[in-house]
Amino acid sequence: MVTGRGDLVKTCVQQANNKRGRALSGSPGDASLLKNGNFLLRPMLLWLAWLCCAGVHAQTVAPSSDQTAITVARFMDVLVDPEGSWDFNQVRGEFAGRFAPNAADEPNFGFTGSVIWLRFTLDLSAARAHNWYLVERYPILDHITLFKPDQRNHYQRVEMGDTLPFSHRMMDHRAFVFPLDTSIEGPRVYYVKVSGKGAINLSPMLYSAEGLVEYTYRDTLIYGVFYGCLLIMVVYNALLALSLREPVYLYFVAFLAGILLFNLNINGFGLQFVWPNLPRLNEYYWLGIYICTPALAMYSRHFLSLKQRFVRYDRLLRHYLAALGVLLVVQLLIPPPWSYYLSTLVVLITVLLFSWLGWMVWARGYQAARLYVAAWSVFLLLIFIFVLGNLGWVPYATIITMLPHIGALWVVVMLSLALGDRIRFLERERSQLFIEARQNLERHVREIEQMNRDKSTFLQYVSHELNTPINWLGAAHSANDDGAERDVWALVRKGQQRLMGMVATSLRYFDLADRDGSPLLARCSPRRLLDDTLAGASGALRERNLTVHNHIDADLQVRANETELREVLAMALDNAIRFSEPGGRIELTSTARGERAEIRVRDDGRGAHESQLESLFEPFFVVGSRHHEEGYGLSLAMARVMIEQTGGRIWAESDGPGKGFMLVIRLDAEGG
Repeated sequence: MVTGRGDLVKTCVQQANNKRGRALSGSPGDASLLKNGNFLLRPMLLWLAWLCCAGVHAQTVAPSSDQTAITVARFMDVLVDPEGSWDFNQVRGEFAGRFAPNAADEPNFGFTGSVIWLRFTLDLSAARAHNWYLVERYPILDHITLFKPDQRNHYQRVEMGDTLPFSHRMMDHRAFVFPLDTSIEGPRVYYVKVSGKGAINLSPMLYSAEGLVEYTYRDTLIYGVFYGCLLIMVVYNALLALSLREPVYLYFVAFLAGILLFNLNINGFGLQFVWPNLPRLNEYYWLGIYICTPALAMYSRHFLSLKQRFVRYDRLLRHYLAALGVLLVVQLLIPPPWSYYLSTLVVLITVLLFSWLGWMVWARGYQAARLYVAAWSVFLLLIFIFVLGNLGWVPYATIITMLPHIGALWVVVMLSLALGDRIRFLERERSQLFIEARQNLERHVREIEQMNRDKSTFLQYVSHELNTPINWLGAAHSANDDGAERDVWALVRKGQQRLMGMVATSLRYFDLADRDGSPLLARCSPRRLLDDTLAGASGALRERNLTVHNHIDADLQVRANETELREVLAMALDNAIRFSEPGGRIELTSTARGERAEIRVRDDGRGAHESQLESLFEPFFVVGSRHHEEGYGLSLAMARVMIEQTGGRIWAESDGPGKGFMLVIRLDAEGG
């Protein structure tokens, strides 16, 4: 067996003697001096050797009787064997001087193929009344071996690890618990050897029996709450899936199952309770990832309604699912630790993808995604820190091992709440659609009723128009003298012309009303069009002794169809001429306000009641009568159709009967 501290002292003395021989091997005189002064140098070298040995070790750990837990890592020295080829004797002997003090409470070496050696000095003399244990709390180390001394300073080798069946454990605990012999007196040196294919994160503690019970109770309570929440969510969503028959709940249950499997593996409970005799399953912890990720993708497709609302994102997730299938095959073919690297990459890509997806869908107005975004944003941050900790890029702490559990619980709770929020959102959306459908139905009913009224009005109007020439025909048939017959036939021809005009005007109105889209638009000058119209109406203006004041801005340009705008302006001017009193005035004005321009045609004629202003734009409506021999009641109706189809607006204003009338036309203005 290998002995303890005395062998290390001998090694230090031997190294000091070698240094002394090399330093003093210069001349025969020096050798003689060495020989004669050996009685002085030897005690000095022994003293230096003891100093060297004392400097090699970290501070001795000496628990007292009132302590229950000690963070032992800060008292450890660390040695890294890059090739993993050194044995225990070499580490204690020739490589003992290579140990370096450890400064971290929880050393983190990340993914490494090296073998890690730890060394610490422990004196249990003051705590012999209690049992003490060395506990490594990180439960997924492939191999961990404790070399502990006995009374004769011989070393006993105790091996554990998650590659061994759980029955190899000295205690039934998910952590690696090594009982220590408290009957040994004085300080003794202990060694720990750690290796593995995954990340090597160490969290060693010294616990008394009382401290171990407290740690186990606290650990069991925390994980009990975690797994209890998961199981409640699994049962609850499974029942919802059965009752509601919605696949989104089944996908969520599959996602929860993957989370459950993954966490059972990485916190050691799987080996302890589920597969104690199949430790090789621990190498396939990533299977939980390949259950979670496709289930999450299908959940997201249904939850966010990607197929119906966001086809491009739905296509992206289909490609993601195909890529997962390929990566799963690759993962089964490559050995650890490369399979671990690949699974870590899959997790990072997945979290980034679904965080981005949630933000994009939410930004596009899908309010049901808000809790989805909250879930993945926090989970992204926690997993990012966890990965950095496993890679050794940030200082390691016990809380880092809990981050996947905290993140998973957060996601599970948020996504469960999101399902409820989605139901409320869909209910509100359904209610809104119902309200809109009812409003559309009511609008269609009103339109149909209006069409019926227009049809009735049109039939009454046509009946009246047809009745007049028929009466004239009867009068012509009963006329006796030539003069009266000629007058009657003149009336008949006039009625014929009116009927032909009414038919042509009606057909024009119906063609305009049924036209799809707007006519060809261009830049138009209202002043030029009105000047042409006034020139054509000069005879009617002189006949009624009307004065026109044209204040239309000559530089004003509007966007309209020139032919139809000319027709509308002619209708407005004709309306003003026909309803103005003789000797009256007509005023034409314009204003431009930003991107809009208004043209006003005002007369001081008969005016109209406020209640009649909107009715003026109904087909076949004339103020004071349903029929007027000089018009068909369609001019303003056609004007509204033509103006509104260009994106403009037309309306009438009047202060009341006998107080004049103004027609306002609003159009888009064009820059000069």
